[in-house]
Amino acid sequence: MRTALAGFVALAVAYALGLEHPHWAAMSAWASSQPMREHLLSRGIYRFAGSVVGVAFAVALVLSAQGSLWVLAVGLALWGALCAFLGNLQRGYMVYGCMLAGYSAAMVVLLHHGGAEDVWPFAGDRMLTVVTGVLAALCISWCFAPRRKAAVLIAQSRQALAAVLDACVARLHGHSAAPGLDNASLLVRLAEVEELLELYPEGSRTARNTSKAMHWQQLQALELVYHLGQTAQDSTAVTDALDPVWAFAAIPADADADADTDAGASPAALADALQALAQVLRQTPAADSAAAHPVDAALREAIAACEALVERIQADGHAVQPGLNALYLLMQEMRRAVRAEQLDLGGPAYAGTAWLDRRVDPLPLHRDWVGAREAAIRAGGTLLFFGLLWAWTGWSLIAFGMLGLSVMLLVFSAFENPNRTMTFVLRGQLIGAALALLCQWLVWPWAQSGWQMVWMLLPFALLGGLVFAHKRTAAGAMDTNMAMLILLAPVFPYAQDMGKSVTMALAVVSGPALAWLVYRCIYPTNAQRRMRTLAQMMVAEVPALAQRMVEEGKPGLLPSLPASMAVAPAGFWQAQLHHRLLRLVRWADKTQHPRRATLPELGLALRATQSTMLQLQQWRRGTILVTPQLRRTERRAELALRRMAQWGAAHSLEAQAAAGQHAAQAWQALAAQPGLPVLLAAEAQRVARRYLPELCAARRDLQVQ
Repeated sequence: MRTALAGFVALAVAYALGLEHPHWAAMSAWASSQPMREHLLSRGIYRFAGSVVGVAFAVALVLSAQGSLWVLAVGLALWGALCAFLGNLQRGYMVYGCMLAGYSAAMVVLLHHGGAEDVWPFAGDRMLTVVTGVLAALCISWCFAPRRKAAVLIAQSRQALAAVLDACVARLHGHSAAPGLDNASLLVRLAEVEELLELYPEGSRTARNTSKAMHWQQLQALELVYHLGQTAQDSTAVTDALDPVWAFAAIPADADADADTDAGASPAALADALQALAQVLRQTPAADSAAAHPVDAALREAIAACEALVERIQADGHAVQPGLNALYLLMQEMRRAVRAEQLDLGGPAYAGTAWLDRRVDPLPLHRDWVGAREAAIRAGGTLLFFGLLWAWTGWSLIAFGMLGLSVMLLVFSAFENPNRTMTFVLRGQLIGAALALLCQWLVWPWAQSGWQMVWMLLPFALLGGLVFAHKRTAAGAMDTNMAMLILLAPVFPYAQDMGKSVTMALAVVSGPALAWLVYRCIYPTNAQRRMRTLAQMMVAEVPALAQRMVEEGKPGLLPSLPASMAVAPAGFWQAQLHHRLLRLVRWADKTQHPRRATLPELGLALRATQSTMLQLQQWRRGTILVTPQLRRTERRAELALRRMAQWGAAHSLEAQAAAGQHAAQAWQALAAQPGLPVLLAAEAQRVARRYLPELCAARRDLQVQ
């Protein structure tokens, strides 16, 4: 209701300013309003910025076209495709800004009448209505909208991290994971936090710092979960012999009896410190420094216990393995995040907490390149078809219908299920068109002035707010108001024309109807398809990496690894894989996918296979192949990579099965070579016997679906 009031105020102010389209200001107020202050500010900024970019392009296009509808149609289609492509690659309200730039240009191009030199007043009217609507939404909604509740997200993030630490404690004690601490449950918890981070940083620099710190926490926690899952599925013999993760088997059982041995430098001491840290993380976060001190103190004790254990392992002449290293890095990321979280809670951070500015480190987040390309083709192709039809016929109703169609094809292309969303949008716009017709036929004929027409809109504006109150109409309530307002342009004296008003209403509702058909026929998108596309992208990374290694040739002849294969200091490729896995888990949980319980094994197979391939390439680079045995091992390594690339190039199910079997045989033969290091040979054996069959099964399931 407050948004409905803000929309009416924007309409009244725009009419008082003498703007040509005051109803656009009301539409901007509806589109800018958000339930929280920070989101309200961010949404308004992106709406203004997107409108500026879109209007600037529209003015340039109109001036270049010089009245040619063909040039306008082609230019608008290309611009819509570009905005759809860029928008689907963004996150948060940046998506809305990109989409708004697309249909703001459409509003100017399709609704402008007259010569090219007259576009400047029209474009200025568009910008002034946007500014009026955004300011009205800010001034009114700001008084009622609450601030972001940082404690909710921080508490959920800490609960997920505490669960990961509990699983680590069980591993340190040699126990199996308790119910709710298996890898699948841990992934679901981390994925839920990841979803909350989508819009959290909007409108606040402090929240952006917190979000960035939490992202790195999430990715490092998933790295630890990966190592926990790797040892949980290995046989005891292999684990004890090779000690691939924790390296605790190398510590003598009677070492604690040694007088010279530090009693705190033991797995048990580390487990106790982690358990204490997990208990502190489960406490309710607060803004005062007294609440921050226990977390920081527990983190310091856990880090000190981990460092003492590492020192003891190294003193015994053993290497610190990746699992313990992942735990240490996770605690360091948690330590960096404590101060950001405390500042976000509104209180002073603990003075002893370390903080490293990570503005230079890009977040390795997933980008949906496939969905962006499909959205660009869908939006650009459809707008080009109707634009050419408009240029050929010159019928203005086609241009009016294209306006609604451009909004539907741009804004909703990034939604989870745009085809299903169009049904709610169509229902909402039908209600809005019906309200607009009632106002035009029954109310406005009684108006004696323009201001009376404006005041007569107030009941209908409030009715638009009431549409949000019922569960059956709430899904399309925003479109109810948008359709109603775009049809109710208060112009006095009012000339009642029932036929024209019905025709305009049908042109408005034709947008979602046509968009429903387009979404259904051209690259149909839903949650299941998005999940399948993401999984295919993740699986395809393995043969693509093998192909790049094959194309590199003899690595010892080149000075360095290509940038596409280099491992960043912060573990960029692992972090991007982890972020994709979290999104995949969330998609599977939303769609209730029957095989969602196998996603931890898929993530483990992807992470371990790519890591083994990079280690193999590093061995090829750093080894001087002077003996026949080493040269034979090198040929086996190249054959294994080549077979992996061939497996990725196979298309049919039969060809994939045969190529996968050949690749497994090549990796098995490589693992049997005496010239290969023991740990690397063990990893190659796991690829042949465990990881590659899992990847083959996942790829087969994705192709069959």
